[in-house]
Amino acid sequence: MYGWSFAARTVDEVGLLLRALGKHRYPAEVDHRLHWAVDATVAVVDPTFEGAVARFAELRIEHPDLDLRSRDPALWRAAPTDEVIAALAALWDPGARGERCRVALRQTLRDEGIGVSEHQPFQSDADEPPHPELVLLDWVLLPVDELDTERHAGALRAMADTGEDVNPSEPSHLEGPTLSEVELCDGCPRGVLPTDFMVWADGPYRYCDYVFRGASRAAKLVDPPVGYRDIDEA
Repeated sequence: MYGWSFAARTVDEVGLLLRALGKHRYPAEVDHRLHWAVDATVAVVDPTFEGAVARFAELRIEHPDLDLRSRDPALWRAAPTDEVIAALAALWDPGARGERCRVALRQTLRDEGIGVSEHQPFQSDADEPPHPELVLLDWVLLPVDELDTERHAGALRAMADTGEDVNPSEPSHLEGPTLSEVELCDGCPRGVLPTDFMVWADGPYRYCDYVFRGASRAAKLVDPPVGYRDIDEA
């Protein structure tokens, strides 16, 4: 996968970017997920998360052998973008509300015997990501052969004559940064991320770059995203 950095460092900027990435013409799927521990934590300050907490409690009754420390997919739930943004806003709040959330998250994980990773925020090993990742951000872009010549003309023009080896029937997968306890509790001091927000993609470079630039403009970020070719050409 290739990474693009976005000029989004505040919670508001990240929220605008996440909304923009899910609402343009190119996504075939938006799949964001929250870990049960995030729901339990954010519900302390945001009652809209209480329903998810109650549903997870029912799930545990139905499945008493569910290991809360495991990688069982049942430990994550699909979440709309607005709920993901609300969770990040609560945990990255630089004030007392955020501190309350972060203390609660750490305690919730320790109570279940889940240890803390030793990596620095946003510097985890991509080949061995920390467990658990508490917020999962994923998108799937339409395959090239499903793009409409009028509706998606911009991306098609961007890919024309690039010489890229493209599988036209293969969808492009996008991933947000690793968001574990370290990133959620220590990664946004004073409400500002220490580095630009990253999104990774495995599709045709010019296609993904076009989509990312459009999302950045829609989010009104101060600078366009930077991919590896921008660095190579600088």
